[in-house]
Amino acid sequence: MRFTGSFPVLTFMLLLCFPVPSGCQGPWLLSGIVFDSVTRKELPFAQISIQNSSFGTAANDEGRFILSIPPGFEGDTLQVAYLGYHTLKFRIPAVSDTCMKVPLSPMTLQLAEVEVIALTPQEVIRRVVAHIPGNYGKDSLLLTAFIRTQKIYNGKLAEYTEAIIEDLKTGYSLYKPGHEKDRMSRSNIPNLLKGRVISDTNLVNSIGDPGKNAGCLGCNFIHDFAEFYHNTVLDESFFKYYSFRMEERFSPEGGRIYHIWFDQKKGVGKTLWKGEMFINGSDFALLLITQRPSFEAYEQFEKEKYRRQFTIRNTPGWLEEMPLLEMTTTYNARNGKYYLSTIRIANWMTFNNPATGQQVRFAYRNDVVVTDATRDPERIKSFKGDRSVGVSQRWDQIVAIGDEKFWAGYNYIPVEEKLVESIKEIAR
Repeated sequence: MRFTGSFPVLTFMLLLCFPVPSGCQGPWLLSGIVFDSVTRKELPFAQISIQNSSFGTAANDEGRFILSIPPGFEGDTLQVAYLGYHTLKFRIPAVSDTCMKVPLSPMTLQLAEVEVIALTPQEVIRRVVAHIPGNYGKDSLLLTAFIRTQKIYNGKLAEYTEAIIEDLKTGYSLYKPGHEKDRMSRSNIPNLLKGRVISDTNLVNSIGDPGKNAGCLGCNFIHDFAEFYHNTVLDESFFKYYSFRMEERFSPEGGRIYHIWFDQKKGVGKTLWKGEMFINGSDFALLLITQRPSFEAYEQFEKEKYRRQFTIRNTPGWLEEMPLLEMTTTYNARNGKYYLSTIRIANWMTFNNPATGQQVRFAYRNDVVVTDATRDPERIKSFKGDRSVGVSQRWDQIVAIGDEKFWAGYNYIPVEEKLVESIKEIAR
């Protein structure tokens, strides 16, 4: 299979290269890198969007991005945002294949700008939950998202998958405890638009239980905390299991941000989380939450791991040690509402077989980037999804032949370049 496309050379900010008039039919591409104007370090997962629209994307972990500008947005405003930095806004260049460097200026916060906190962390989180319907919208919406998954077995890339899906959500509303399963059964209905896989089949098969399935497409959205907040650190009934710490800060523009750290309390007999979240002080919108297993949960995990046994290399009885797992979910404002922006999961797992003394390491990385969202009732009415796709099939059983032109121009990072790198790695 032949793949084309590469990331353009990055030059001066907004330096135009390979100019193509915006009057050409179809979308045109903007590409670039977002970085700190002081340290010159890249800003991973920065948010890039067209102002007053639902179109946008996110940079990758190196701050690099590609954005496909749809027809009709000539002369509109592009905004680039990153938490803790001034949002940069500028007119969309009227040429295709624009190469740009986008420096963001960090917000300067003096010690005097950290004031005595009037609200407790728990009260701030209560307000986050209470404002979910207003901030994220109660009516149904249809997301378009890019999904990339990588499976690594004993340090070798075993499988690399990419998909473009539509995902129908039933909206963001408050619900009673115990209704999580019902809510999950009605929301996040996926439709696979495009997909492709590069796989070392023998290696994937040898992974066994941890790596055999593609996983349900809709399951990529279970870490949307604004939609599924019960049984998480946002759930008031779980406050008793956590310790909290909070700082209240002000940007030079006067905006307020609540930065909350949380960790499982000592002696709690559960396997819970440690992490942090950022909350917009003006409307209590959750902007970012990241969490990893709490070390306070180690003893409880050790007690429970013997109940969960896996089959790997056709041998049962493998036990998973406490994983090095990190999950980050972000939201950004588009067209007057907050929308899910990214879900990123990195999971490093070690499995031991007590009977044989063997050990294997399995790593799993998953990126979800929402590139468009609509509440158009006609599109939602005509939507047809299939919740079963990917649940019991490997990716190479459900995807069609690749479409190079489609992937080369998709709204994320240079997907072709990443794919070529992965093909080489799997072939080694």
